[in-house]
Amino acid sequence: MRIAVVLALLVVVAIGAVLVWRAQTSAPVGPIMAEDPERLYVAVPMGLYVPYLRVVAKFRESHPNVQCDWMMDTPETMAGAVQENDEKPDVFISPGGHETTVLVEQGFVDPDSLVAFGSYEVAILVPKGNPGNVHKPEDLLNPEVRVIAFSDPDLTAASHAARQALQNLGLWDKIEPKIEYTGCCNESFQWIVDRRAEANVQFLGCPLDPKTAEMSDKAKVEIACTVPRESCYVPRNVAGILTTSENRELAKEFLDFLTSPEMLKLMMENNMRNDQDLPLTAGPWGPRQEASPQRLVEAKGP
Repeated sequence: MRIAVVLALLVVVAIGAVLVWRAQTSAPVGPIMAEDPERLYVAVPMGLYVPYLRVVAKFRESHPNVQCDWMMDTPETMAGAVQENDEKPDVFISPGGHETTVLVEQGFVDPDSLVAFGSYEVAILVPKGNPGNVHKPEDLLNPEVRVIAFSDPDLTAASHAARQALQNLGLWDKIEPKIEYTGCCNESFQWIVDRRAEANVQFLGCPLDPKTAEMSDKAKVEIACTVPRESCYVPRNVAGILTTSENRELAKEFLDFLTSPEMLKLMMENNMRNDQDLPLTAGPWGPRQEASPQRLVEAKGP
């Protein structure tokens, strides 16, 4: 009798296990994104963060199964992550172009994938009260200007463009002894917030927008002037696809979407800068676009 009861219990357990297994294997898995989303990873500069998020929201309307991740930081930090980290983004966006150029030269970014949009001007920022009495680039020669804070001009687009402008204005060699290289662009900005320097170079609006200059810590800083537009190349946002990307087709599709006329208009409506009033279309990027205007003149000949 006991044997019969045990056998009956074993049969019930076995049937229950089969029913549970069938329920599990036949249960709906839900949308693809819940199990195995296609992932797009983008490095986005802080100044482009809000307009970028607007584009991502639109992109996901037509790509609901794409998981959009991003790295948001200073351009120098993002470039360092590309150079050093095992996990690299699919797309890198530079504010000003030169960071992307450096990554192309190092083999991290595909030069044929580069696309440029928006535009910037180079500004000279000073502590509140302008202790160096700077009102034009030539005033950087003033004896009151003892320290000029720069991020690395060999990497940072704003400093790269500023150096090119100051070279073409005949000022670079004269002011170079005053220059203090301070790390990333945010660190160089902090030098004038803390009044350790009498001047700093940034793109206009990064991080100090003329419309919000009186807010928070930025109340400690003024915009002294901009450099002449014709003294340096036209800095633009530049996006490119990493050579290590395993999602090249998706990355290309995203770049086409990002730089479509509709999305460029949307980004402009959400504070993307176009300080040089370029047509609202994407353009190419390469050595010619980043060349010094003086070198371009010389290359054309008489």
